[in-house]
Amino acid sequence: MRAFDPQHTWRDIATITPYVHNAKKHPEAQIAGLASIIAEVGWDQAIVVDQDGVIIKGHWRRLAALRLGLTEVPVIVRTDLSAVQVKAALIADNKLAESEWDL
Repeated sequence: MRAFDPQHTWRDIATITPYVHNAKKHPEAQIAGLASIIAEVGWDQAIVVDQDGVIIKGHWRRLAALRLGLTEVPVIVRTDLSAVQVKAALIADNKLAESEWDL
């Protein structure tokens, strides 16, 4: 396992770019729900971007922040990843979290 020491910073939301080929869709109700949670309890997960400010993880969090009218969001910048690793992280973030509910 590689060592990585994430540093959270606050960044202008206008400087964060969605990944143009992001495969995950977020319906309005889902965005509204996350916006409500952020408004209630604050941020507990930063948006992860590459060195160019393109989102690796956190498209949904960005949409919720825009819905709330926020101008700054917490960000982790991953400058240590290759293009292949960025692509793998994009896919993993969207796909690996899918699972059934334990009702």
